[in-house]
Amino acid sequence: MFHADGVVYCAGVKALAVEGEVGALAQRLAGPALVRLSSALWRWRGGGRGRRPDLLGIAVRFRASEEVVPAASEGDQDLIFLSARRFSMIPIAFFTTKTRDFMANDYYAQLPFNVADFGRAEFRLVPLRASTVEGDRLEKLERAAASGLALLRLEVRRGRRGRWMAVADIELYEQVNIDQNALRFDPFRTGRGITPRGLLQATRLATYAASFLGRMVAARGTRRPRRRTPGTRGERGGGR
Repeated sequence: MFHADGVVYCAGVKALAVEGEVGALAQRLAGPALVRLSSALWRWRGGGRGRRPDLLGIAVRFRASEEVVPAASEGDQDLIFLSARRFSMIPIAFFTTKTRDFMANDYYAQLPFNVADFGRAEFRLVPLRASTVEGDRLEKLERAAASGLALLRLEVRRGRRGRWMAVADIELYEQVNIDQNALRFDPFRTGRGITPRGLLQATRLATYAASFLGRMVAARGTRRPRRRTPGTRGERGGGR
């Protein structure tokens, strides 16, 4: 899956938990972030192509700096989510994912992680606002962000039967113009103490490298309208 079509938003991460192990995790993740929302196989063209079976994905880079650049910094943490509960359910998810709206699906990190001071953990993202505006999925997302309604809740649990616990809210602010060929999310970028666990996670070293190369080929010659010059979100300040 080459993540053939995507958009990038600058975002802010607000810690929800304040006490205990979840609170410690929430405080580590709080701050600025870059979020890439993408399809797996098809470029978005609306119409009939918009109804093709596909997966949607969300990649989040938790950052120490508000600078909007494709290169990661020391201490950054990447988490990558798909609109499928588990790898084994991907064939089903191709037909159950609501591809016409990013905010109409839950997203799962698929495999377990080791989290500092917490232990074995699984993660998911849950949209907090159902999109009701007209337009294609990119227009809906842009309008939701402009209205302060593009909110994703990060949740964590221990094991497959554990209770999901709220960690933080991720608010998408605005779409940014960034070189997506240079923006490489890596599940082994673990600056906030979230480390992939197990043999299947280890296979992602090769598969995400292949996905990155495939996306570069798929995106060749494609240009998006400029939304914003890369830099800092000075008008937002550091409070969000």
